[in-house]
Amino acid sequence: MALVAHTLTHTLTNLESAEPSHPETLTLLDLVSAIADEAETDSEVVATIQYLIETGKVTLVGNFRSNDVDRRKA
Repeated sequence: MALVAHTLTHTLTNLESAEPSHPETLTLLDLVSAIADEAETDSEVVATIQYLIETGKVTLVGNFRSNDVDRRKA
């Protein structure tokens, strides 16, 4: 059985342009991967993820599918 490599097609640009009526659906890992490529800091990654989820542009699947994203200061 051959393994098929998963290609990440999501970019920060296409995630930000998603409409809440047609959100992108992906795992938290895929979301972090798409954002981390363009973000400069971990705080920027977290803030961007929170924005995308709270605005309805992204819907998560898997263990982290809850929309309850708590903003915590370390």
